[in-house]
Amino acid sequence: MTHSDFSHLLSSLKGLSAEQARRLRQQLDQQLAEPMKPTAPASPKAAKRATPEKKPLTADEFNRQLFAAGRIASLPDPALDIDDDDPDDQPIAIKGEPLSETILRERR
Repeated sequence: MTHSDFSHLLSSLKGLSAEQARRLRQQLDQQLAEPMKPTAPASPKAAKRATPEKKPLTADEFNRQLFAAGRIASLPDPALDIDDDDPDDQPIAIKGEPLSETILRERR
């Protein structure tokens, strides 16, 4: 139901008699008490959005999809990602208290 249809319905409720409002209330209470049944999508766009949930892709699956779609020229080589012996990754010695303690103290 579109927003304008719903607004029109709400404005129509003002013209109901007390008996009609009571019957409408009973009908709504009865419908809400029943388990919800899946409804058909209202439009083709809604049907496209109502796809079943997909599990998240792993990084490898994602890269393979990008490669298959032509978005990347080659798959990354995990062997090239390892640079444990890189001298730029060595800790820097500083004087005084540890840097982590300085950060915590200054955040307070």
